[in-house]
Amino acid sequence: MADSVDLPIRAACHVSGDSSQDLDVIEKAEQPEQTAKETETSDQTKPQSDGDDEEQALFTEIGLAPATKKKKKRSRRPKSKRGIGKPTGFEEYYVDPPITVAEHEEEKSMYDVSRPIIHRIETAILRYQAKRRIENDRREIFTKYLAYGGIDIGPKMFGGVDNRDLENMDKEQILVAKGQASIGYDSANLDIDFDAVVRGYLTSYFPYYFNPETEDMVKLATGTIRNFLSYLLYHDVCPEYKDNIDAARVSCDVATEELWNNQQFVATGPGEFNTACSTLFGGFFYDLYVEDDKWESEKKDNRAMMSDGVARKVVKFALAGAGSDEQAIRFRDLANRNALSAVRVEDIDGFEVTTVIPPDDELREFYRDQAPDLRPVGKLRGKAYRDPGKPRIDLTPEERLAWENGDIPNPEFEFLLEEKLLQLCYPGMKIITSVWRLNCGLDYFDEVFSTYCSIYTVIGNDAMLGWKKPRDLTAGETGDEGNEGGKERDEAKKDVDNEGNKEGEAGTGQQNESLSHDYI
Repeated sequence: MADSVDLPIRAACHVSGDSSQDLDVIEKAEQPEQTAKETETSDQTKPQSDGDDEEQALFTEIGLAPATKKKKKRSRRPKSKRGIGKPTGFEEYYVDPPITVAEHEEEKSMYDVSRPIIHRIETAILRYQAKRRIENDRREIFTKYLAYGGIDIGPKMFGGVDNRDLENMDKEQILVAKGQASIGYDSANLDIDFDAVVRGYLTSYFPYYFNPETEDMVKLATGTIRNFLSYLLYHDVCPEYKDNIDAARVSCDVATEELWNNQQFVATGPGEFNTACSTLFGGFFYDLYVEDDKWESEKKDNRAMMSDGVARKVVKFALAGAGSDEQAIRFRDLANRNALSAVRVEDIDGFEVTTVIPPDDELREFYRDQAPDLRPVGKLRGKAYRDPGKPRIDLTPEERLAWENGDIPNPEFEFLLEEKLLQLCYPGMKIITSVWRLNCGLDYFDEVFSTYCSIYTVIGNDAMLGWKKPRDLTAGETGDEGNEGGKERDEAKKDVDNEGNKEGEAGTGQQNESLSHDYI
């Protein structure tokens, strides 16, 4: 029989007789082992605890407090940079979130057609500003747009509130109290035309006042106004003007495409061919170039001027490539006799583009073979234009009557222009410049002063910015003039309230209650 081998495992106890006694034996055998482990653990932790107590007692005895670890404070961003990068509500695909049934019923009563239109628009402006994070550049553009449209911008006179007053107000009352946009009763009788205001602001006031230097700034203006108009449609603020607001949104899209082209054309025009003609035959660039810059000219500036030799080359190749045969022959005959001359077209402010004809492949090949250092030219056709935003041309009564009746023919022009500038032109574009005509039948234009969009509109709103009603300085000290102005405002307020009451006679009690609130 083989010798027994002790296996490295714990053998099971043999259970015989009373099993409970055997289990007691097993528990007693394991108990000393557990007690030893607990004692070892307590011995390891006890010295550390005693050390902490002794250290605490030592600090207390000498009257010092133990040093505590300071939490590292997070540096807060300045107010001017807080919120940068967060959603603003002006993202390309942003839409207003869904609203609850209660909010829908609240807006339905708030924008009910029985309320006066000026109250509804004012409420919509205040709520729109509260639901958008409008940054400084965007805010300046938007507030100027509101002021251009007849909205009073700025703190309300005698309308200040403190924190104690705000505690007793609901959120709508707080919005009205803290808002800085209001519509006076004096504006109640003005015509409402969203499209005309958008076209006037974006095409005549915005380019002049802000002078956008980048395409992003143009998109900032048009996108902000379009976002506001979409808000009016989404919340059904004025359903009776839905078609007019849709037309205003289309005007924003047109201005987005055309405004930046206008700015680039002013900066890079009038092009090499027109500059060459102005240098040789008359205009802003005539006698502006001096060989080797040896003479101080009154018109001298930092732009690179064109010499007479380069100007002759530009004109000859343009006529040979894009001009008609008749123009080329007459130009050659007059040049040989030294009889070329140009006359400025009077009684016009510029021209309006009617047709853009880019150079064809044959003309490009001609320039590549014969004059690779010059740019090929195409044709730009237009008609005479008079700017309605400028003083009227001085005409005799007979001429003015004939002009108003359309009896005077409107001059038409055909210019030669480089392809790079032709890409910026479009039908309906207004170019304010001086137009010249050579005696060989060739037209050219001079320095470009400004350009306008195809939807260019001039209204008198910009003249009313900052306007205040004049005060009669000869009135007595009784204040009759002030009382008279107060009576006029009271009468206007009565007209607005009566108009709202007539439209809302069939409304509910909740609608009639909303009419009694003073939202101005």
